[in-house]
Amino acid sequence: MENVEHVVKLKEIASEYTILFVEDSKALQKQILIFLKKLFKEVYVGSDGLEGLELYKKHKPDLVLTDLTMPNMNGHDMIRNIKKINPDVEIVILSAHSDSETLMKSFHIGVSDFIAKPVNATKMITVFLKVLSNIKRKEFQLVELAGREIVEESENKVDEDDSEILSFLLENEMKIDIVNHYKGVPLINSGNIITIIDDEITLRTTHIQLLAIKEEKGAILDSNLINEDIKCSLVSMNLDEYLVVLKKEKLFVPEYKDRTAVVVEPDKTAKCFILSDKKLRQEVKLSEVSFKELFINVDEDKFAYKKHDILYILIVLSHDENNMPLEYIKLESRVYKINKKENSSLDVILLIKESDEVENTLRKYIYKRESELIKEFKTKFQYS
Repeated sequence: MENVEHVVKLKEIASEYTILFVEDSKALQKQILIFLKKLFKEVYVGSDGLEGLELYKKHKPDLVLTDLTMPNMNGHDMIRNIKKINPDVEIVILSAHSDSETLMKSFHIGVSDFIAKPVNATKMITVFLKVLSNIKRKEFQLVELAGREIVEESENKVDEDDSEILSFLLENEMKIDIVNHYKGVPLINSGNIITIIDDEITLRTTHIQLLAIKEEKGAILDSNLINEDIKCSLVSMNLDEYLVVLKKEKLFVPEYKDRTAVVVEPDKTAKCFILSDKKLRQEVKLSEVSFKELFINVDEDKFAYKKHDILYILIVLSHDENNMPLEYIKLESRVYKINKKENSSLDVILLIKESDEVENTLRKYIYKRESELIKEFKTKFQYS
C-alpha cells in the first residue's frame, strides 16, 4: 500500500519534469523506458555517452539517469561534460558496479544518487522521490532569491518548522539520512525515526553509524524535505537494539552540501613543501586535502605570504622502503584564507590551479585514502 502511495506521489511530481535516460542495453532500455514514460513529462533516450551528451545540449532536461559502462563515451565522461554545461543538474547512475571506488568517483563528480543493477522498482521510486524533491527545493530557493511572492504555507514547510517534516517522516515510515565524519570522510547511513518527544529524537540505524555517532558525540540529520540540516547531540544509545536518542541543537546550512570535492586527512607519511623562487623547500603541515584545496598549518613567523599570493607546492604522497619519494606532485596554488591560531601558527587554505593531471593524481590519492580511513574506522571501533 505504501509503495502505491509513493508511486502516486512520484507521478504527481515527475509529471512537471523532463528526463534524459542513457543506457546501451536495448533490453534494459526498453524495460525502464516503459516506467519512465508513465511518470515524466518528456523522456529523451540515448544509447551511449556521446549521444546522451548531444541530447542534453539540445533539450536541457531536468534530470539525467545514466549507465556508466557504455561505448563511444563512458558515463563518467558524459557526466563531467554535462556538469560543465549545468553544474546543478541532478544525475542518477545505473550500474552493476557497487565497489567503493566506482561509487566515490561518481559522487565526487556530482552524481546525486545510485541505483544498482538489476534494477529494483522500489529503489527507483525512492531515489526519484528524493532527487525530484531536491529539484523542487532548488526551484524554491531560486524563486526566493529572485524576490518573487512566496506562498506562506510553503515557507513554513521548507524553512520554519522541521518538526512537521520529522513527524511526516515518522508517520510515513520514511528514512532520514544520518551524517557523521571521520578524518574528513563522510559516514552516511539512513535511519528510521522511532519516536519524537519534544527536542529528542529516537532513531534506529546501522551499527557502524552508531559507532560514528558515539565517536562524535552527536550527528547531523539530513533530508531533502528540509532546507537546512539538523545538528544533534548524543543523549543515549543502545547498540544491542541499534537505537540512538539525539537532541536537536540547531538548524544550519552545511558546507558539505555545496562542496563538490571531498576533503580528507592525509596519512602521516605525506609531506608538503612550499617551493620558493630559489628552489628552497619550506616544509609545512598538510592538514587536509581535496583535489581543489589544500589546508596547511605553518608557523606564523615563517609564512611570508598574504591573501591572493601565488604559491608553488610540492606534495610527496608516498615513499619507498628507503624513504625516497615514490609518488609526488607539483602544483600552483593561490592563498585563499589565512586564520591565526592561538599557538602562533596559521591555518592557511590554498586553492589549487585547475589542471587535469593534478586533479587526476589527487583524485586517485583521495579515493585510496577514503577507503583506508573507512577500514581504519571499522577496525578501530569493531569491538565497541
